[in-house]
This record gives sequence, structure tokens and C-alpha cells, in this order.
Amino acid sequence: MSRRAVATVGLCCAAFAVLAGCSDTPVPAPATKTVTVPPSTSVSSSAPATGGTSIGPSSAPGRVFDPRTMQADVKKVLTETYQLQGVGDVICPSNQKVTDGSTFSCTVQVGGEGKTVTITVTGEDGRYEVGAPA
Repeated sequence: MSRRAVATVGLCCAAFAVLAGCSDTPVPAPATKTVTVPPSTSVSSSAPATGGTSIGPSSAPGRVFDPRTMQADVKKVLTETYQLQGVGDVICPSNQKVTDGSTFSCTVQVGGEGKTVTITVTGEDGRYEVGAPA
């Protein structure tokens, strides 16, 4: 065999070795950085608790999240699920409607530093995802 034939065979073998190492299987996506919180007492109705004049259904704002309960739930998720140390105050806005697909942010102190946590509502039943602090 000539030197040229040996070099060609060697290059072909190297090419097959490289191709054998490649895979058409996609790399799995990294684990999501959100945690779904099941509905609990964090959802409240905006209907008045006392008697009085009734307001028509077209003017009722619908169900909203209770910010105090949500703040406690978010803090629990950050410390127990995300296993973050030094989680301090969590502040979530009030009057956030329970609307599937809507998002809003809560602020949180982690290790003395202000962070933002994105809340994504995942159903009309009060489920929501707590994103990782950014």
C-alpha cells in the first residue's frame, strides 16, 4: 500500500471515530427553576364579607391572592425547596388576580441582598410557580 492510501484510510477511520462520538439525541434541558405551589388559603374572594348592597357581577374584580399567605408560602419554597440560606422578608403585591398565565414579582431579601422572584399563575384554582430569585 502506498503512503497516500495509508493516509486516506487513516483519515477515514478518524472521521468514523469522530462521527461515532457524535449523537443526534438532543441534550436534555436543564431542570426547571420553578416550583408549583398548590392552592391553599392563599386565594381569597374579593366579595365583601359583610351584608349591604350587592354589586353586580360585571363590577366584581374576581378572586385575588392573599399577599400575607403568599409571602409565607414563597419564603417556605425558597428555604425548603431551593434550600437557600438567609431568606429574609418577602413582599408580594396585593390585589393580584387569580388569572391563569398571569405573572407578577415578589421582592425577597436573600443574605441581606434584594432579589426578585417571579410568580406565574398556573391555573384558575390558585396554583402558581415560584421562580428562582434573580
